[in-house]
Amino acid sequence: MRARAAILCLGCIGESAAQEVAVEVPAFFSSSDDRERIRSSVEFDTLWVFGGPLDTLLAAPRYPRSDGAGGLVFFDGRNQAAYRLGQDGELLWSWGTRGEGPSEIKDVKAVDVGADGSVVLVDSGNRRVVRLSADGALLEEAPMPGRNNAMVMSVAALRGRRLAIAGPTVTGARLAIALWDGDDVVAASLPARLGEPHFMPHQGTLVRWSDDDWVFGFFSGNGWATFREAKLLCIFPYVEHSEFPRTGYARQGNRVRTWVAERPVESGRSLSVVGDTLFVLFGGETVAGWALDKFDLRTGAYLETDILPHYSNSAVVGNDRVFTVEVWDVYPRIVALARRSSPAGQDGR
Repeated sequence: MRARAAILCLGCIGESAAQEVAVEVPAFFSSSDDRERIRSSVEFDTLWVFGGPLDTLLAAPRYPRSDGAGGLVFFDGRNQAAYRLGQDGELLWSWGTRGEGPSEIKDVKAVDVGADGSVVLVDSGNRRVVRLSADGALLEEAPMPGRNNAMVMSVAALRGRRLAIAGPTVTGARLAIALWDGDDVVAASLPARLGEPHFMPHQGTLVRWSDDDWVFGFFSGNGWATFREAKLLCIFPYVEHSEFPRTGYARQGNRVRTWVAERPVESGRSLSVVGDTLFVLFGGETVAGWALDKFDLRTGAYLETDILPHYSNSAVVGNDRVFTVEVWDVYPRIVALARRSSPAGQDGR
């Protein structure tokens, strides 16, 4: 059973507020779509560990992204700095100084790595996008469009300077998804029935598939969607069903209080793409933090599941390795795992 609690509040209103209104969104897929997971033959060898009790650098790692060259880019929320690790786990560079001036960052909410290795940081605190070179040099600081741009959730770096952004920064809507090239904004909305005022269907993660194609995975809710530029292509189910949580809202003038009736199931905790395969770290009610589900991006078909050797808060795949971020212990760490198939006739259990 899920714990029921009001755990999210956006804004506040006084005691004279109007009566709260419950909102529900029809599920895309019924619970009968649940499928039994197929455990793959993939096993893992530990390549290196960054952080842990012997390292005082790592504090709050988040937003991991494969750099496409066997290494990893991530952001540390407590240190307010971006880091790039090489294929052997060595620290190649770090970038970030807390502040509001030029070349400073205040509250980074999203990170991605472009096909050329450049790094994109969405600094919601300073309301701008920061671009770094593959070597960690500052390339650009650009103001973000829109007024309400403090709630960016995810970003995907596409061809050229184009970004797919999940958040309220781009179209004036409270929550939206859009393409932005630094000048023009093109909305890339989900189906209308997922619109206001139910905000949970807009909570999710973006990941680049190719120069023009990208994926949006619902954080809580049974599915993921493919896009080509700003066009929605298809919506597919996760292997394990979970419905969007019930929410409610109350308005008074231009103020809104929004609540969640039950704890969201973290269906898509983190997403990554290798070729035409989508990897989803499932955070639901059964194998949360252990199951790396695989899907065919072209057809939406569920393929199989890799079982990680230890619990992970997030996990991304880069070619033949998996990077896991573990922040559940006193000393967070990042682990690089080599993926290999077990001998014929063994299932890796």
